[in-house]
Amino acid sequence: MRATGMHTSERIAPPGYPDALLGFVARHIPARGTGGALQAYAAVQQMPYFSGPDRTPFAALRDGRGACTAKHIILRDALRSIGHRADVEVVTGDFAAAIPLHASQDAALAHMIRQGGVSDFHCRVVLRGTEGDRRLDATWPVALASYGFAVNRGWTGQGDTIQAMPDATVCATPEDVLATKAQLLAGLDPAMIARRLEFLRLLSAWMAGLQMTETSGRA
Repeated sequence: MRATGMHTSERIAPPGYPDALLGFVARHIPARGTGGALQAYAAVQQMPYFSGPDRTPFAALRDGRGACTAKHIILRDALRSIGHRADVEVVTGDFAAAIPLHASQDAALAHMIRQGGVSDFHCRVVLRGTEGDRRLDATWPVALASYGFAVNRGWTGQGDTIQAMPDATVCATPEDVLATKAQLLAGLDPAMIARRLEFLRLLSAWMAGLQMTETSGRA
């Protein structure tokens, strides 16, 4: 997967993912060092958010969109491929708490945002270096700022980025992120599992509509 010879999760990568990742890096991350980290972050951040049935990083690279887990696995592996030390950190909190209300949301989504209480396990990347650990959250594309989201513009490589789940508790820093997150989600109450899935379905449907509108020139 990587020319640098640093440790990767090749043993758990699905078929096709290593080559897709190399292509992504070649297209979007020509620089190395801090410049490469900035390019990697920007390239993953601009991928539209979408939580669908296939949440693997390979599906996100294939389809050009993904949710927090796939996007941050891609960011971790892209950073590693250009010589950085990076890990995915899984945190837990209320995913609905930081989603802004907007007039374009349907009543069901707006109601769930107002209620809050959508327990989830969120992913972000920890970029490690001599200046300390930096926590990078590339969940929300910059275009979502028009809809009230707190997004990162012009991150310089210093300090943490804005977090999609600001009030979160760290759970794990696993190598096999997909398996760890599946285990954590399985421990939720069945009613919360259903509530989370419904919230993600409504949120993704709303964002997909915004992305289509933005493509046609609204943004």
